[in-house]
Amino acid sequence: MSNIEYERTIEINYKHDDEMNKDQKSRFAYELQQRGITLRSRYGTKPVYGFKEVTRESSEYEVSLNDEPIFTTTKNYVAYEARDRMNDVSQQTAIVVRTEIVKTKKEWRKMEGHYIQLEDFEGDGVRQQYLSGKHSLLDDDGAIYIEASIYQFHKSMQLEIKTSWPTNKIHRDETIREMIVEKPLAVVGEIQRIFESVLKLKKFGYDVNDVEIDCNFKAMTANESKCSPDIIKMTREARNS
Repeated sequence: MSNIEYERTIEINYKHDDEMNKDQKSRFAYELQQRGITLRSRYGTKPVYGFKEVTRESSEYEVSLNDEPIFTTTKNYVAYEARDRMNDVSQQTAIVVRTEIVKTKKEWRKMEGHYIQLEDFEGDGVRQQYLSGKHSLLDDDGAIYIEASIYQFHKSMQLEIKTSWPTNKIHRDETIREMIVEKPLAVVGEIQRIFESVLKLKKFGYDVNDVEIDCNFKAMTANESKCSPDIIKMTREARNS
């Protein structure tokens, strides 16, 4: 029999009157990381958020004629083109002097990516790994994958959590529920708990109780169906456990 993958996707939408600006996003990423969640891209190195000292290097080009400054520019092609034209039409000598400029200032490191990495979480009887945007929970029944990400819209923030279980046969509903709802429930609850603990801070001001939830089950080779109300209730209550 061909392989089949069962997947549950839950989307939780948190409403707000205003979209976070660039500075708020940086602070939001920092607060999350302090509590155990890192926002990152699917690939690449894990960022360290915070108020960091940043060094930027640039160059300025001063065009002079007979040692008298004419103008300064940051564009090298402008400076050298002006020098060449001056030398073409004048018996005087035009030169370009390049100056390296190093500026250091402190600023918030910007948010880098929308995938969630949950730090240092161990559930009962499972081992957690994180790779390429997904957590994998490993136990005797195989691997369950959890992919959590955030999306910001004009007047809302969305937390999306996908749990999936690849297997080689069709299973009964009770087994599917156990594998993609109950076993990853502690991890899903911890992601919600940390995410909402930051989202509701006064500086961000989101309501984490008045939310809109959409939840769907899907088998990659079968039909998609809505989650039952008790599964949605169980998932939301997991943040308080």
